[in-house]
Amino acid sequence: MNANELNRRDFITKSSIGLVGASTGIITSEVQEATFQHEFPKIKEYRTLGRTGFKVSDIGCGPAAMNNENLLKAVLETGVNIIETAEFYGNGNNELLVGRAIKDFNRDSLFINTKLIITNEDTKETIVARVRKCLERLNTSYLDGLMLWNPQKTEELKNPAFHEAFQILKAEGRAKYCGVSCHGSEYPSNARDNMEIIVTEAIEDGRYDLALFVYNYVQREMGENILKASARKNVGTILMKTDPFGKRYLDLFTQVRTLNSENKPVPEKLRIRYEAILEKQRLGEEFLKSRNLNEISKTSASVRFVLDNPAVSSVIISFDNFDDIKEYVSLSGTRLTAGNISDIETLRNFYSHLYCRHACGICQSNCPYNVPVNTIMRYNRYFTSNRQKEAIQKYHNLTGNKADKCSGCEGYCEAACPYGVSIHALMTLAQNNLDMAVTC
Repeated sequence: MNANELNRRDFITKSSIGLVGASTGIITSEVQEATFQHEFPKIKEYRTLGRTGFKVSDIGCGPAAMNNENLLKAVLETGVNIIETAEFYGNGNNELLVGRAIKDFNRDSLFINTKLIITNEDTKETIVARVRKCLERLNTSYLDGLMLWNPQKTEELKNPAFHEAFQILKAEGRAKYCGVSCHGSEYPSNARDNMEIIVTEAIEDGRYDLALFVYNYVQREMGENILKASARKNVGTILMKTDPFGKRYLDLFTQVRTLNSENKPVPEKLRIRYEAILEKQRLGEEFLKSRNLNEISKTSASVRFVLDNPAVSSVIISFDNFDDIKEYVSLSGTRLTAGNISDIETLRNFYSHLYCRHACGICQSNCPYNVPVNTIMRYNRYFTSNRQKEAIQKYHNLTGNKADKCSGCEGYCEAACPYGVSIHALMTLAQNNLDMAVTC
């Protein structure tokens, strides 16, 4: 970003109140405090995004401060220059927000990436038309990255309509680079090709310049194999879900108290499972307190771990509030420390049983009800990460059996999990979160 062209902080400070008032009709105390008092850190490192040659900030933004245009402006002011969004985030409203936020920034300094869900019914004409709508909402004449969202099997990577549409858009100057995003199969019936197989096949295909996928210190193998393949082919890598537990994800006590407060019966088998989880968490929390391991140190360990790999171009962060800017952007350009490594090992030892691995799906073939375990646990993660409305809607839209089938089940998924995840009880908690809210 060219600081000589426009003093972004001065612009935000002088105009933020008017902007927020115009977009929401409400001037919040948080916005006033953030824009007038906070001094945010700056991005210290930019990495080359594979063969695109674009220098992107090691800390990226997405979903782009979904409900707060002013928050996204503040994020961009720090030097974050990669924005990850999608046609379907908020039914297009997230792209609209991005479009409003970027209008006073140097467009050439930003890398804007959006994603499309493509089906066999789509034609090159319908895809081109949809991308033009994306461009209208984003208030820009071109996309830096256009991604195929979460293909379920390798055959979908070769979708001729998508590639023909991309070539048309590229020739028109409306899209620069082609990419793929993947975090595993949505349904058990589609679980033949996992994330590693799909993304690696996209890299080998040669037409994909970018890849967005899951990598963190608990779920390492798939991500590391993808990173090795991308380095060989000079494909740009963007990471998501880099904190395996996330903020508030470990707070099972609150969720169980909610169940009890609603006087919902807990079957004996599940009660035993809850007690086992809660006892493990109690011991873990006691140890973490003795180590002074808090949310900030956990965040630092998770982000620094993935950035320690030179094949990583950027880590996508969902900024929920202005304090997140301080917390995450301050990690730019820093390196993994001995303390971070110690924290990682502690978290893995005490909490691995609470993390249903993204893009895994190993247990799902053992479910007699064909419940999409991995997908439901991903939606529950959204719910516990301040994305409740999105999580509820996604769960509501699932077809087939859901987590309500788990309450009377023997726990075949848990028996099949090679990582010892307490998945049977976690699915019941997910049902409580997602289905309770759907009926509200």
